[in-house]
Amino acid sequence: MLITKTVHSTDPRPTVLKREVRAVASTAALALLREAWCMLVDGAEDCPGYLTFEYCALAASRVLAQGGSVRVAMVFGDRDLLVLWPVSIGQSGLLRIARPLTCGTGEEYGGPLVKAGADSVVLKAAVDVIRQVDADVLEIPLVEEDCALQRALCGTPQSWVLALTPGLWHGLPGFSIRLRDVSRWEDFVSTLPKSLRSSLRYRHNKLESQGHPEFGWCRTVSDAASVLTWLFDNKRRWAQRHHVKVPYLNDTRTRDFFIELARRTQLSSIPLVAFVKVNGIPVAASVNLVGTQTVEGFVTTYDEAFAACSVGVLLTEFLVKWSHANGRDFDFRPLHADYKASWANCRTWHETRIVFLTPRGRLAELSLLYALVSRARRKLSETALGLFNKSDPVGRKPGGPRQTNPSG
Repeated sequence: MLITKTVHSTDPRPTVLKREVRAVASTAALALLREAWCMLVDGAEDCPGYLTFEYCALAASRVLAQGGSVRVAMVFGDRDLLVLWPVSIGQSGLLRIARPLTCGTGEEYGGPLVKAGADSVVLKAAVDVIRQVDADVLEIPLVEEDCALQRALCGTPQSWVLALTPGLWHGLPGFSIRLRDVSRWEDFVSTLPKSLRSSLRYRHNKLESQGHPEFGWCRTVSDAASVLTWLFDNKRRWAQRHHVKVPYLNDTRTRDFFIELARRTQLSSIPLVAFVKVNGIPVAASVNLVGTQTVEGFVTTYDEAFAACSVGVLLTEFLVKWSHANGRDFDFRPLHADYKASWANCRTWHETRIVFLTPRGRLAELSLLYALVSRARRKLSETALGLFNKSDPVGRKPGGPRQTNPSG
């Protein structure tokens, strides 16, 4: 599908924007885009780790193997590729839903890869062309409030149910650290709470008392596979113990995705799996998506036997320090956690945007409405129970400490 639109402007930038939606039926078909894709990665202001060709090709192969569809929406200028927006399309009941390509967690940010310097006209063209994909609904997860993409989405047919829902019910706070403008590591450390700085020194000493600690990146595929296997097994056991439902932990394909990604990645220059080991045994580990400007802490876990040493926080320190040394910011990703708040110097707000591409897509409002009503009933029940407990302090059981997710 090729759509051409002439944009009248005195600006020296491209005056003709060509739009195309490419249907990808095989990994070989996607490989035809590799050269242009990699050139756009090099020319983008920031290419996140989940929008590299290797990541998306691996995710696309998973979609195609399951019988799904892959589409790549593109916007071209006079000569160059300006925007690339890959999505998968799957059937959900009566509806065809377009979503970002995923490793299996479904937690990637939504949105396109855009060339540096592209203006609002180009981004609006990207929104126009992605709306041409053969789906009923487009889901764009975790869009940052008041970002350029959100502004470009204004005027598109979006969910009225979500518009009526309190933001706290369907949005998430984001926490990140702006490091690229900080010249010295010590300058950043001086901005951290004094209690955190003291705790880090104490935890390092405590960890050293347990054996020989090692902080680092997996530099070989075999080491990455070993640590990834431990990471996902440990995270799954944690979820089972604490009765937390994390669907992708019961599917080894997500683990296998990252093992295969490690095989396709030059780990010496683009690290993927970080670890803390004591006497050679992992006690904390994380998958990190290293982009051109940002490192995302994507999947993290730690051994609860080492909770007193706060090995998860010590791993965070290692990752943040590495990010600074390599000229990158660090993104904790959306979801509140106290430790994120203590490190972050930038806070954002993120919401999933639902765009309806066909009249039939509006049927999705029914499931959104059902979820809204269920959430409201749950909140009312919790409020009523809380009032009952306050009125009956004698019968109330003392609460234990709040469990926290070692995933962070």
